[in-house]
Amino acid sequence: MRVAVVSKDVSGEIAREVEDFLIKARVDAEITEIDSELENYDLIVSVGGDGTILSILQQIKCCPPIFGINTGRVGLLTHAEVINFKEELNKILKGFEVEEFMRVECLINGESKLIAMNEIAILSSIPAKLIELRVFLDGDEIEYMRCDGMLFSTPMGSTAYALATGGPIIDPYLDSILIIPVAPFKLAWKPWVVNATRKIEVELHRDALAVADGQNLMKVKVGDKIKIVKSEHPAVFVKHPTRIRKIANKLCDIQ
Repeated sequence: MRVAVVSKDVSGEIAREVEDFLIKARVDAEITEIDSELENYDLIVSVGGDGTILSILQQIKCCPPIFGINTGRVGLLTHAEVINFKEELNKILKGFEVEEFMRVECLINGESKLIAMNEIAILSSIPAKLIELRVFLDGDEIEYMRCDGMLFSTPMGSTAYALATGGPIIDPYLDSILIIPVAPFKLAWKPWVVNATRKIEVELHRDALAVADGQNLMKVKVGDKIKIVKSEHPAVFVKHPTRIRKIANKLCDIQ
């Protein structure tokens, strides 16, 4: 098994400890950069927080299983902490199952431009300036909106930016997309949870930014044809035995 040990700090002490541990266990392991070459490994061990995992997923579409060691603040997507990573790695070296979580893609004028584990955000390109847009579901207009932005979140992403904007927590194993406005001018507008197979289109009335997981972004203009779709490339993780309990506990502990 070929294993990539990935950390934003490639010279960091924890990353070196993980690499040494795996090599001593006779695993072909190496510390590597966050780039598209990660698709060529059998397993990715991420050393960092949720942001590190999101950075990895921004670089790859065909995703090897990811195992996360949390050195960040929250660690909703991770499997182990620094104090117990050796014990948890020993378990998966004996064999493991995987689980998949849907991602969303943003198509602009027919081309896939962004992919996200948590959410695609359509935001104002000018700070403190409203954007104006229309959202269509299977060709039917949901609403004309004036707001700071619009989020299109995955179920896993419902515990991220979407939660901070007042959205519901969704079972991460569902195939659905959460549509939620950011600071809507019309206070009566509420989030929608729709089947991931629905055709979601956005019509801009002001230029904006499309942002994937708070990391990759691009400008979108009035007249661009914007679609939000379920990606054909899910995020793949080493199966966590108590994923739901972990999410619940972590959300209660966030400060």
